[in-house]
Amino acid sequence: MQSNRSQVFLASIASALLFLAWPGVSRSQCSNSGQPSCDAYKSCFAKYCPCEAEADEYFMSYGDKYCRAFLGNTALSDAGKKWRESTMRCLQESIVPYLDISAQPKCNCRQMKRRAFDSHVACYTKQGASICDLPAGDVAQISKTIDVKDLFDKAGWKQMYEVSKICAQTAPEDGRRVTWKAVEVVLSSRM
Repeated sequence: MQSNRSQVFLASIASALLFLAWPGVSRSQCSNSGQPSCDAYKSCFAKYCPCEAEADEYFMSYGDKYCRAFLGNTALSDAGKKWRESTMRCLQESIVPYLDISAQPKCNCRQMKRRAFDSHVACYTKQGASICDLPAGDVAQISKTIDVKDLFDKAGWKQMYEVSKICAQTAPEDGRRVTWKAVEVVLSSRM
């Protein structure tokens, strides 16, 4: 396990150094601007991990799709908007260390999709901007933004369950924690 972490760490450092040193790479393609944006999905992620013809394509069909859907959701409260922007940034930044930012990028589409999905729960429940702390209206808006097929497929169900387990322990004790615990119990029955 430690060896695997060391390899991931070294790969992240190497990618970052290559990213900074490679003369033909525009750093702006893979960096976040001060404003919430979905541009990195096309200009960076899909460019350096071209999976459009693969069954495991993620960046445009899922990442960009939901990034744009959430940016277009104007019904979120200020707390919901803070969560959205923090989550978008977290999801995008979690991918960059795994990209082969070179003139001839190599990418394992299945592995990159798994890494992207694996980052979701941590980004959704990130301290300081966690879905667990949002009012019920924002949680309802979030669930309305996600396609039913994605919400209830195996990966979506697992993510909802993992989020509910965290929120059942960390949500404010003003009724939200009890609600999340109930969601956890319902979701666990299908795990």
